[in-house]
Amino acid sequence: MRRHVPLNAIRAFEAVARHSSVVKAANELCVTPTAVSHQIRLLEDFLQVELFTRRNSRIHPTPGALANVTRVTRALDLIDDAVRDLTQMPEDDHSHLSISVSASFASLWLVPRIGDFMAKEPDTDIHVRTFLTRKEAEAQDSELKICPWRGQAGFHAEPLIEETTTPVCAPDLAARFGNDRDDILRHAPLIHMDRDHLGIEDDFPDWARYLTEYGVSRAKYNHGLRFNQSGQAIEAAMAGAGVMLGRSLLISRAVETGKLVPVAEAYPQRTPSYLLSPLKPRSRQVLDTFRDWLVQTARPDAVLCAA
Repeated sequence: MRRHVPLNAIRAFEAVARHSSVVKAANELCVTPTAVSHQIRLLEDFLQVELFTRRNSRIHPTPGALANVTRVTRALDLIDDAVRDLTQMPEDDHSHLSISVSASFASLWLVPRIGDFMAKEPDTDIHVRTFLTRKEAEAQDSELKICPWRGQAGFHAEPLIEETTTPVCAPDLAARFGNDRDDILRHAPLIHMDRDHLGIEDDFPDWARYLTEYGVSRAKYNHGLRFNQSGQAIEAAMAGAGVMLGRSLLISRAVETGKLVPVAEAYPQRTPSYLLSPLKPRSRQVLDTFRDWLVQTARPDAVLCAA
């Protein structure tokens, strides 16, 4: 006879592992700490494994539990999304669209502009999901995904927009080097983006590639600040911490407002982003409407720093 996984116990495990605290998990789940502890024991009995160790009045997930808690969190998110979809009543006359975008693209480009789409399409509900890694993106059950890779099983990929990459920094930092391109590239602090661990296939140049191809001689070009999200790197650049290779879509607002200034030529190769849509979408009309708005809105920013 098949044994059903106790969902309440799974939720208790995920909350305790995330907070490393029974009390905080209980507050989040709106139950007592005793009830949470009971659910943990129930799950450990069900799985016949130990999920937590207790040391000095603190609770810590075991290595096996820690290795799987992220997957459990994603699974619970999928369940919540499915239940949310089930609660949409048939008589609801709104259209619904779920989209997945990188966290940086969401905060720096999409969120400042999404109000324009909502004003034009007030009967469409948009659910925005963000990801940091390709693995996270592929786990999300969204109807549209904007990403720098082509393929995912069950999805159709089409080129959406191309970006340029341009060295930019705060105006004050450029002024310190007399706004001289060569002086800035040779001596100003550099800000780096680390993308390898994200599992994302993109072709944005790094500083070693840019400086080499432009024939700029510089010692220690791998040193400086490093970030795994563009939003943080852009904040650091605007604060005058260094020069960064900025993606045109993500830096467009900062350049328009003068918080960042281009200090050298854009890298000649443009990097594409793709729109991934399911082979059998729930609503082709709302999907196409959002895609058309996206393309029309993104194109001016994609060429902003190309000259």
